[in-house]
Amino acid sequence: MIRGRKPIATVLKLVTGNPGRRPLPTGEPVPTGKPVKPKWLKGRGASLWNEVLAFAFWLTVADGYKLAAWCDRQAQFENHRIRARWTAADRREHRSLGSELGLDPSSRVRLGTGNPSNNPTSVGANKYFGRS
Repeated sequence: MIRGRKPIATVLKLVTGNPGRRPLPTGEPVPTGKPVKPKWLKGRGASLWNEVLAFAFWLTVADGYKLAAWCDRQAQFENHRIRARWTAADRREHRSLGSELGLDPSSRVRLGTGNPSNNPTSVGANKYFGRS
């Protein structure tokens, strides 16, 4: 079954001026709070968790498991880099997780990670268009 493109976040639609002119969705879930580190994340992965959360203020509780997966993959990379046992699929998965979390400059632009906010329209509309 082909599902089409991934939906675009309402914030991004507001920032770009809603180019499709379709009605904006309402009632979008807006998670709040810092991610909670899973108990299974240990060692280097756990220390990476703390390093990333020190700068990645935009991550919320909904990003916790994806962040844990990225930290675990990064720890594996650091361990296996010397032995060259990481496959192309491993690198692709790691890069994709990092991009989805906004851990590289181009993905942060797409995410619109300005000031942290609980209201999705306040980041887009207020910051860029001065709306209330």
